[in-house]
Amino acid sequence: MTSFSIEPMTATVGVEIEGIDLAAPIGDWVARSLRQALHRHGVLIFRDQIAMTRAHQADFARIFGDIVRSPLGLIADPDVVEIVHDETRPPTENIWHVDHSFSPAPPRGAVLRAIELPTAGGDTLFADMRIVWRRLPEAVQTALRGLDAVHDIAKFAPAACAAELRTAAPPTCHPVMKVHPATGEEILFVNEAYTTGFDGLDEKDGTVLLGYLLDQIRIPEVQCRLRWHPGTIAVWDNRSMQHYATSDYFPQRRVMDRVTIA
Repeated sequence: MTSFSIEPMTATVGVEIEGIDLAAPIGDWVARSLRQALHRHGVLIFRDQIAMTRAHQADFARIFGDIVRSPLGLIADPDVVEIVHDETRPPTENIWHVDHSFSPAPPRGAVLRAIELPTAGGDTLFADMRIVWRRLPEAVQTALRGLDAVHDIAKFAPAACAAELRTAAPPTCHPVMKVHPATGEEILFVNEAYTTGFDGLDEKDGTVLLGYLLDQIRIPEVQCRLRWHPGTIAVWDNRSMQHYATSDYFPQRRVMDRVTIA
C-alpha cells in the first residue's frame, strides 16, 4: 500500500500531495483516496512529475472518470489537448469560469500538466463555490433556491461567430444552487465567462444580482493560487471549483497538456 502526505494550500481550498509517482501504476486504495481528497478539497496539486508522459496523464485521469475527447485533441494522443500561448497566440483564459457550463452536462473535472512555462507568471487561481455559497446571507440563499441561470457559449464571442457558436451549443439553463452529487454540498453555479442572466427574472434585476454573485468569487478567502513549475500536475473538480489562468506572462510562451474528465 502506497502512503502519501497532504499539505493544505490555504486554510479553505486546495492541497498539495506528496509521495505519489503518477508515472507508476496507481492502486485501488490510492485511487479511492485521491477521489475522496478531490471531493473534499476541490483541487489536488502534484509536483515534480517529470517522468509523466501523455499516456500516463490519460491513465491518471481515468481514476476520476471517463475521458472526454475534444476535436482539438492531438492526432498521436487524442485524449490530450495541447494548450499553447505565445506572442502569436495570446492567452484567453483570464476570466473566472466553469469549463463548459454552457453544456447540459459540464465536465466533472480536468487534469492539467505544465510542459513549458514563462520565466514568471501564468499562475492559475481556483475559487471554491461551496464556500462562496456558504458565505452568502441566508436571505440571498433563499431567494436563489429554485432559480435557474442561463449559460451562453457566445457571451463574449465576436458578433460574426456568435450565431454559429449558439447553433452548435445552444444556451442552456442550470440551477443557481447545485448539489454536489458525491458530497451533497450546495454549490453556487454561476460564472463570469458564460452566465448571462436568470430565467424568468427581469433583465435589470438579473444584471444586479449576477454582478453581486460574481463579486463574491473574487474574495481571496475562497481562493487558492497555484504557481506552476515544469512537471506540476493539477486536478480540479469542475462541479465545485472555478478557475482563472492569469495572462501576465504575455508574450512569453506557456504550454500545457490537458485531459478532460466526463
